[in-house]
Amino acid sequence: MIPGRRIGRFLISMIPRFVLTCLLLVVLTACTAQMPDAAPTPAALLPIAPPSAQPDAPQPPIIAAGARLPGRLLFVRAGNVWMWQDQIAHPLIDGGTALHPAWSPDGAQIVFVQRDQSFSDVMLLPLSGGAPLRLTNNGSSRPRNSFERIRESIWAFYPSFAPDGQTIAFASQYGPPSGSPAAEYHLALFTLPIQAGGLRRLIYANDMGHVGRVTHSPDGSAIVFVLEPATSSGASQILRYDRATGVATPLPGVPPQSYDPAIAPDGRWLAFASRDGDRTDIFAVPTSGGTVVRLTSIGTARAPAFSPDGRMLAFLAVAPGEIGFDLWVADLRIAGDSLQASTPRRVSIGLCADADSGLSWGK
Repeated sequence: MIPGRRIGRFLISMIPRFVLTCLLLVVLTACTAQMPDAAPTPAALLPIAPPSAQPDAPQPPIIAAGARLPGRLLFVRAGNVWMWQDQIAHPLIDGGTALHPAWSPDGAQIVFVQRDQSFSDVMLLPLSGGAPLRLTNNGSSRPRNSFERIRESIWAFYPSFAPDGQTIAFASQYGPPSGSPAAEYHLALFTLPIQAGGLRRLIYANDMGHVGRVTHSPDGSAIVFVLEPATSSGASQILRYDRATGVATPLPGVPPQSYDPAIAPDGRWLAFASRDGDRTDIFAVPTSGGTVVRLTSIGTARAPAFSPDGRMLAFLAVAPGEIGFDLWVADLRIAGDSLQASTPRRVSIGLCADADSGLSWGK
Protein backbone atom coordinates (compact mmCIF):
# COMPACT_ATOMS: atom_id res chain seq x y z
CA MET A 1 0.00 0.00 0.00
CA ILE A 2 1.35 3.42 -0.93
CA PRO A 3 1.02 6.22 1.63
CA GLY A 4 -0.85 9.42 0.98
CA ARG A 5 -3.77 11.49 2.04
CA ARG A 6 -5.46 8.85 -0.03
CA ILE A 7 -3.58 6.58 -2.39
CA GLY A 8 -4.53 8.68 -5.40
CA ARG A 9 -3.93 11.95 -3.56
CA PHE A 10 -0.48 10.84 -2.43
CA LEU A 11 0.57 10.02 -5.96
CA ILE A 12 -0.58 13.44 -7.08
CA SER A 13 1.16 15.21 -4.20
CA MET A 14 4.47 13.33 -4.35
CA ILE A 15 4.70 12.99 -8.16
CA PRO A 16 3.74 16.03 -10.21
CA ARG A 17 0.62 15.43 -12.30
CA PHE A 18 2.36 15.27 -15.67
CA VAL A 19 4.91 12.79 -14.31
CA LEU A 20 2.23 10.57 -12.81
CA THR A 21 0.66 10.44 -16.25
CA CYS A 22 4.05 9.47 -17.71
CA LEU A 23 4.38 6.66 -15.24
CA LEU A 24 0.95 5.43 -16.24
CA LEU A 25 2.36 5.10 -19.78
CA VAL A 26 0.60 8.06 -21.40
CA VAL A 27 2.25 11.46 -21.65
CA LEU A 28 0.14 13.86 -23.65
CA THR A 29 2.72 16.62 -23.47
CA ALA A 30 5.41 14.23 -24.64
CA CYS A 31 3.35 13.37 -27.70
CA THR A 32 3.10 17.03 -28.66
CA ALA A 33 6.38 18.42 -27.30
CA GLN A 34 8.75 19.89 -29.90
CA MET A 35 12.38 18.84 -29.79
CA PRO A 36 15.07 21.53 -30.20
CA ASP A 37 16.00 21.68 -33.88
CA ALA A 38 19.67 20.92 -33.18
CA ALA A 39 19.05 17.90 -30.93
CA PRO A 40 20.41 14.90 -32.88
CA THR A 41 19.02 11.40 -32.74
CA PRO A 42 21.87 9.00 -31.91
CA ALA A 43 22.91 7.13 -35.04
CA ALA A 44 25.50 4.72 -33.64
CA LEU A 45 24.26 2.82 -30.62
CA LEU A 46 25.68 0.49 -28.00
CA PRO A 47 23.70 -1.88 -25.75
CA ILE A 48 23.61 -1.06 -22.07
CA ALA A 49 24.90 -3.73 -19.68
CA PRO A 50 21.87 -5.95 -18.84
CA PRO A 51 20.87 -6.99 -15.31
CA SER A 52 20.83 -10.62 -14.26
CA ALA A 53 18.69 -12.62 -16.68
CA GLN A 54 15.04 -12.71 -15.64
CA PRO A 55 12.05 -13.69 -17.79
CA ASP A 56 10.16 -10.49 -16.98
CA ALA A 57 13.16 -8.13 -17.07
CA PRO A 58 12.64 -5.03 -19.24
CA GLN A 59 14.35 -4.90 -22.61
CA PRO A 60 17.88 -3.49 -22.44
CA PRO A 61 17.99 0.17 -23.47
CA ILE A 62 20.60 1.57 -25.81
CA ILE A 63 22.97 4.49 -25.38
CA ALA A 64 24.56 6.75 -27.94
CA ALA A 65 28.03 5.75 -29.02
CA GLY A 66 30.51 8.34 -27.80
CA ALA A 67 28.19 9.51 -25.01
CA ARG A 68 30.86 9.50 -22.33
CA LEU A 69 29.89 10.94 -18.96
CA PRO A 70 32.38 12.07 -16.31
CA GLY A 71 31.99 10.68 -12.82
CA ARG A 72 29.27 8.21 -11.85
CA LEU A 73 25.56 8.76 -12.37
CA LEU A 74 22.88 6.90 -10.40
CA PHE A 75 19.38 6.26 -11.72
CA VAL A 76 16.56 3.78 -11.07
CA ARG A 77 15.01 1.46 -13.61
CA ALA A 78 12.25 -1.05 -12.79
CA GLY A 79 12.99 -0.76 -9.07
CA ASN A 80 16.73 -1.45 -9.52
CA VAL A 81 19.51 1.09 -8.91
CA TRP A 82 21.89 1.49 -11.84
CA MET A 83 25.20 3.31 -12.17
CA TRP A 84 26.27 4.95 -15.44
CA GLN A 85 30.04 5.39 -15.68
CA ASP A 86 31.80 6.52 -18.85
CA GLN A 87 29.86 4.63 -21.57
CA ILE A 88 28.65 1.72 -19.45
CA ALA A 89 25.61 1.37 -17.21
CA HIS A 90 25.17 -1.60 -14.91
CA PRO A 91 22.90 -2.47 -11.98
CA LEU A 92 24.15 -1.93 -8.44
CA ILE A 93 21.05 -2.91 -6.48
CA ASP A 94 18.46 -5.35 -7.82
CA GLY A 95 15.30 -6.85 -6.40
CA GLY A 96 12.82 -4.39 -7.90
CA THR A 97 12.12 -2.50 -4.66
CA ALA A 98 14.72 0.31 -4.64
CA LEU A 99 14.05 4.05 -4.91
CA HIS A 100 15.75 7.44 -4.55
CA PRO A 101 19.50 6.64 -4.54
CA ALA A 102 22.04 9.32 -3.60
CA TRP A 103 25.85 9.40 -3.35
CA SER A 104 27.76 10.05 -0.17
CA PRO A 105 30.11 13.07 -0.42
CA ASP A 106 33.19 10.83 -0.67
CA GLY A 107 31.61 8.51 -3.23
CA ALA A 108 32.22 5.46 -1.05
CA GLN A 109 28.58 4.79 -0.13
CA ILE A 110 25.08 5.04 -1.52
CA VAL A 111 21.94 5.76 0.45
CA PHE A 112 18.62 4.60 -1.00
CA VAL A 113 15.06 3.64 -0.09
CA GLN A 114 13.82 0.07 -0.05
CA ARG A 115 10.08 -0.55 -0.31
CA ASP A 116 8.10 -3.29 1.36
CA GLN A 117 4.43 -3.82 1.99
CA SER A 118 3.03 -0.78 3.87
CA PHE A 119 6.47 0.76 4.62
CA SER A 120 9.87 1.74 3.28
CA ASP A 121 13.30 1.95 4.91
CA VAL A 122 16.41 4.06 4.34
CA MET A 123 19.35 1.82 3.44
CA LEU A 124 23.11 2.40 3.21
CA LEU A 125 25.24 0.47 0.72
CA PRO A 126 29.07 0.57 0.99
CA LEU A 127 30.63 0.16 -2.45
CA SER A 128 33.56 -1.67 -0.88
CA GLY A 129 31.30 -4.70 -0.50
CA GLY A 130 28.90 -6.23 1.94
CA ALA A 131 25.16 -6.18 2.45
CA PRO A 132 23.20 -2.92 2.71
CA LEU A 133 22.84 -1.51 6.22
CA ARG A 134 19.31 -0.69 7.36
CA LEU A 135 19.30 2.82 8.86
CA THR A 136 15.61 2.83 9.78
CA ASN A 137 13.35 0.08 11.05
CA ASN A 138 9.96 1.17 9.76
CA GLY A 139 8.28 -2.18 9.33
CA SER A 140 5.84 -4.13 11.48
CA SER A 141 5.65 -7.73 12.62
CA ARG A 142 1.89 -7.71 12.13
CA PRO A 143 0.50 -10.02 9.42
CA ARG A 144 0.90 -8.85 5.85
CA ASN A 145 -2.21 -7.29 4.32
CA SER A 146 -3.55 -6.44 7.78
CA PHE A 147 -4.77 -3.02 8.95
CA GLU A 148 -2.63 -3.43 12.06
CA ARG A 149 0.47 -3.64 9.87
CA ILE A 150 -0.54 -0.46 8.04
CA ARG A 151 -1.02 1.48 11.26
CA GLU A 152 2.31 0.38 12.75
CA SER A 153 4.43 0.92 9.63
CA ILE A 154 6.24 4.09 8.50
CA TRP A 155 7.16 5.41 5.06
CA ALA A 156 10.46 7.14 4.24
CA PHE A 157 11.58 8.79 0.98
CA TYR A 158 14.21 11.00 -0.72
CA PRO A 159 17.34 10.61 1.47
CA SER A 160 20.22 13.08 0.99
CA PHE A 161 23.68 13.09 2.57
CA ALA A 162 24.86 16.15 4.47
CA PRO A 163 28.21 17.43 3.12
CA ASP A 164 30.08 16.04 6.16
CA GLY A 165 28.83 12.55 5.31
CA GLN A 166 27.72 11.91 8.89
CA THR A 167 23.98 12.49 8.65
CA ILE A 168 21.21 12.27 6.09
CA ALA A 169 18.00 14.25 5.69
CA PHE A 170 14.88 12.59 4.32
CA ALA A 171 11.09 12.77 4.15
CA SER A 172 9.05 10.53 6.42
CA GLN A 173 5.71 10.42 8.16
CA TYR A 174 5.70 11.81 11.69
CA GLY A 175 2.56 10.12 12.97
CA PRO A 176 0.38 7.06 12.40
CA PRO A 177 -1.99 7.04 9.45
CA SER A 178 -5.56 8.22 9.89
CA GLY A 179 -8.84 7.54 8.18
CA SER A 180 -10.91 4.40 7.85
CA PRO A 181 -9.33 2.45 6.32
CA ALA A 182 -6.05 4.03 7.36
CA ALA A 183 -4.81 5.70 4.17
CA GLU A 184 -3.89 9.27 5.11
CA TYR A 185 -0.30 10.18 5.96
CA HIS A 186 1.71 13.34 6.50
CA LEU A 187 5.34 13.55 5.37
CA ALA A 188 7.78 15.81 7.25
CA LEU A 189 11.54 16.51 7.18
CA PHE A 190 13.85 14.41 9.37
CA THR A 191 17.57 14.01 9.93
CA LEU A 192 19.33 10.78 10.92
CA PRO A 193 22.94 9.79 11.78
CA ILE A 194 24.30 7.15 9.41
CA GLN A 195 25.56 5.01 12.29
CA ALA A 196 23.42 1.96 13.02
CA GLY A 197 21.03 2.63 15.86
CA GLY A 198 20.90 6.39 15.32
CA LEU A 199 17.61 8.10 16.09
CA ARG A 200 15.76 10.17 13.54
CA ARG A 201 14.97 13.78 14.49
CA LEU A 202 12.00 15.76 13.22
CA ILE A 203 13.13 19.22 12.11
CA TYR A 204 10.26 20.52 9.96
CA ALA A 205 6.57 19.74 9.48
CA ASN A 206 3.77 21.67 7.82
CA ASP A 207 0.14 20.60 7.95
CA MET A 208 -0.46 22.33 4.62
CA GLY A 209 1.90 20.10 2.68
CA HIS A 210 4.10 17.03 2.35
CA VAL A 211 7.89 17.14 2.20
CA GLY A 212 9.20 15.83 -1.12
CA ARG A 213 12.67 15.67 -2.67
CA VAL A 214 15.49 16.73 -0.32
CA THR A 215 18.99 18.04 -1.00
CA HIS A 216 21.72 19.91 0.91
CA SER A 217 23.60 23.10 0.22
CA PRO A 218 27.30 22.31 -0.41
CA ASP A 219 28.40 24.22 2.70
CA GLY A 220 25.97 22.30 4.91
CA SER A 221 24.20 25.41 6.18
CA ALA A 222 20.82 24.57 4.65
CA ILE A 223 18.55 21.76 3.52
CA VAL A 224 16.57 22.51 0.38
CA PHE A 225 13.39 20.54 -0.20
CA VAL A 226 10.05 20.48 -1.98
CA LEU A 227 6.82 21.09 -0.13
CA GLU A 228 4.02 19.44 -2.08
CA PRO A 229 0.49 20.69 -1.35
CA ALA A 230 -1.72 18.53 0.82
CA THR A 231 -4.74 19.48 -1.29
CA SER A 232 -5.32 19.60 -5.03
CA SER A 233 -5.80 23.38 -4.92
CA GLY A 234 -2.25 24.13 -3.77
CA ALA A 235 1.04 24.40 -5.66
CA SER A 236 4.39 22.78 -4.93
CA GLN A 237 7.20 25.08 -3.82
CA ILE A 238 10.89 24.81 -2.99
CA LEU A 239 11.92 25.80 0.53
CA ARG A 240 15.26 26.41 2.22
CA TYR A 241 15.61 25.16 5.81
CA ASP A 242 18.29 27.13 7.66
CA ARG A 243 20.04 24.70 10.00
CA ALA A 244 21.21 27.48 12.33
CA THR A 245 17.82 29.10 12.86
CA GLY A 246 15.51 26.16 12.21
CA VAL A 247 13.40 28.33 9.88
CA ALA A 248 12.20 27.24 6.42
CA THR A 249 11.49 29.92 3.81
CA PRO A 250 10.76 29.87 0.06
CA LEU A 251 13.87 30.23 -2.10
CA PRO A 252 13.85 33.69 -3.71
CA GLY A 253 12.95 33.80 -7.37
CA VAL A 254 11.66 30.22 -7.64
CA PRO A 255 8.11 30.22 -9.07
CA PRO A 256 5.23 28.10 -7.74
CA GLN A 257 4.75 24.61 -9.18
CA SER A 258 8.50 23.92 -9.00
CA TYR A 259 10.15 20.75 -7.70
CA ASP A 260 13.18 18.46 -8.13
CA PRO A 261 15.78 20.89 -6.68
CA ALA A 262 19.49 20.40 -7.48
CA ILE A 263 22.27 22.69 -6.28
CA ALA A 264 25.48 23.29 -8.24
CA PRO A 265 28.69 22.03 -6.59
CA ASP A 266 29.83 25.60 -5.88
CA GLY A 267 26.47 26.42 -4.30
CA ARG A 268 25.77 29.37 -6.59
CA TRP A 269 22.93 27.98 -8.73
CA LEU A 270 19.75 26.04 -8.08
CA ALA A 271 18.34 23.98 -10.96
CA PHE A 272 14.76 22.75 -10.76
CA ALA A 273 11.83 21.46 -12.80
CA SER A 274 8.86 23.78 -13.17
CA ARG A 275 5.53 23.89 -14.91
CA ASP A 276 5.35 26.30 -17.84
CA GLY A 277 1.77 26.24 -19.07
CA ASP A 278 1.03 22.65 -20.07
CA ARG A 279 4.75 21.78 -20.29
CA THR A 280 7.49 21.10 -17.78
CA ASP A 281 11.12 22.08 -18.23
CA ILE A 282 14.37 22.69 -16.35
CA PHE A 283 15.16 26.18 -15.07
CA ALA A 284 17.85 27.67 -12.83
CA VAL A 285 18.16 30.64 -10.50
CA PRO A 286 21.02 32.00 -8.37
CA THR A 287 20.68 30.61 -4.84
CA SER A 288 20.98 34.17 -3.50
CA GLY A 289 18.04 35.23 -5.68
CA GLY A 290 17.84 36.71 -9.12
CA THR A 291 16.50 36.10 -12.60
CA VAL A 292 15.22 32.66 -13.54
CA VAL A 293 17.01 31.12 -16.54
CA ARG A 294 15.43 28.52 -18.81
CA LEU A 295 17.78 25.58 -19.52
CA THR A 296 15.53 23.27 -21.60
CA SER A 297 12.58 23.58 -24.00
CA ILE A 298 11.62 19.93 -24.36
CA GLY A 299 8.34 20.08 -22.45
CA THR A 300 8.68 16.86 -20.42
CA ALA A 301 11.95 17.42 -18.54
CA ARG A 302 12.59 16.89 -14.84
CA ALA A 303 15.13 15.53 -12.31
CA PRO A 304 18.14 17.79 -13.04
CA ALA A 305 21.59 16.86 -11.66
CA PHE A 306 24.84 18.83 -11.93
CA SER A 307 28.04 17.02 -12.83
CA PRO A 308 30.67 16.96 -10.05
CA ASP A 309 32.65 19.74 -11.75
CA GLY A 310 29.51 21.82 -12.42
CA ARG A 311 30.12 21.93 -16.18
CA MET A 312 27.26 19.68 -17.27
CA LEU A 313 23.65 19.12 -16.39
CA ALA A 314 21.87 15.78 -16.72
CA PHE A 315 18.12 15.38 -16.60
CA LEU A 316 15.33 12.98 -17.59
CA ALA A 317 12.78 13.67 -20.33
CA VAL A 318 10.33 11.86 -22.58
CA ALA A 319 10.97 12.25 -26.31
CA PRO A 320 8.02 13.16 -28.56
CA GLY A 321 5.90 10.17 -29.53
CA GLU A 322 7.69 7.88 -27.06
CA ILE A 323 6.93 6.41 -23.66
CA GLY A 324 9.26 6.54 -20.69
CA PHE A 325 12.04 8.81 -19.47
CA ASP A 326 15.46 8.84 -21.11
CA LEU A 327 18.71 10.49 -20.08
CA TRP A 328 19.73 13.83 -21.60
CA VAL A 329 22.75 16.06 -20.93
CA ALA A 330 23.66 19.67 -21.67
CA ASP A 331 26.92 21.56 -21.33
CA LEU A 332 26.83 24.59 -19.02
CA ARG A 333 28.58 27.91 -19.45
CA ILE A 334 28.84 30.12 -16.40
CA ALA A 335 30.09 33.68 -16.84
CA GLY A 336 29.77 35.90 -13.81
CA ASP A 337 26.12 35.91 -12.80
CA SER A 338 24.88 34.33 -16.03
CA LEU A 339 24.24 30.66 -16.81
CA GLN A 340 23.69 29.19 -20.25
CA ALA A 341 23.04 25.62 -21.38
CA SER A 342 23.88 24.10 -24.74
CA THR A 343 21.24 22.31 -26.80
CA PRO A 344 20.50 19.14 -24.81
CA ARG A 345 21.81 15.84 -26.17
CA ARG A 346 19.77 12.69 -25.78
CA VAL A 347 22.10 9.88 -24.73
CA SER A 348 19.73 6.94 -24.17
CA ILE A 349 16.80 5.26 -25.90
CA GLY A 350 14.42 2.99 -24.01
CA LEU A 351 15.96 3.69 -20.61
CA CYS A 352 12.53 3.97 -18.92
CA ALA A 353 14.12 5.57 -15.88
CA ASP A 354 12.09 6.27 -12.74
CA ALA A 355 11.77 10.05 -12.87
CA ASP A 356 10.63 10.35 -9.25
CA SER A 357 13.84 8.62 -8.11
CA GLY A 358 15.76 11.24 -10.07
CA LEU A 359 19.49 11.32 -10.75
CA SER A 360 22.50 11.53 -8.45
CA TRP A 361 25.84 12.47 -10.04
CA GLY A 362 28.98 11.73 -8.05
CA LYS A 363 32.71 11.67 -8.67
